[in-house]
Amino acid sequence: MAFAKKSVDKKDLKQGGSNYISGSGFYPVNIIAPFVTTNDKGSDVVDFFVDHLDQLQVVYGNVRVTNNQKDENGYNVANEIGMKIFNQLLVIGDIEEVSDPVESNLPIGKDAKEKTVAVLEDMADMEVIMRVQMEYGFYNNKITEKKVIKAFYRASDNATAEEIVNDEKFGETFEKEQKYAETVTYKDNMTAEGIQEWIDGGRKETGSSASAGSASATNTKKPTFGVKRKFGAK
Repeated sequence: MAFAKKSVDKKDLKQGGSNYISGSGFYPVNIIAPFVTTNDKGSDVVDFFVDHLDQLQVVYGNVRVTNNQKDENGYNVANEIGMKIFNQLLVIGDIEEVSDPVESNLPIGKDAKEKTVAVLEDMADMEVIMRVQMEYGFYNNKITEKKVIKAFYRASDNATAEEIVNDEKFGETFEKEQKYAETVTYKDNMTAEGIQEWIDGGRKETGSSASAGSASATNTKKPTFGVKRKFGAK
């Protein structure tokens, strides 16, 4: 009986490790700076520049706080699901109100080049546990990959926003939800086997996914605050 046998599978040959968030799970992160991205119709998404075990990266495009629809005053209406996730952070961080975003420079461009974004500075430097669930689909003849933020928990005791408000059972929900740690969503007839083959092949059909981007830098830089931009304005 052999002690071990050689493997030439790509996953077994890859050298080195990484603290990039690249799969479903619960991740301890420092939210260095949340920032707002607005599309051409005025819909706002909050993205997160985070530090996970000394690896700086961005979790993009999944906490949508306003929709494209307008109210009677011409403002974009709130996105119920996105605002629920966003509000968890406010409770966990004991933040009563978030000021309008401020134009700031973050090292999130290609090769950590600084990029000007609209930072929510009241929510900067937050230690939390972030639950991420990978979602794969097929759109415009390309496989899509997205990191969906499902929940946040307080870093010190794994408490949810609800547990904090009720002042009881801190960490109970976190423990119950561990069974979902490796859950992955497959849409548009995608399969686990097909997605693994695509990943092992270097995601070559699509290159880097726009909905699952990340960026790194050698040092955390403080945002350079500048002009304020009205959040959700016309």
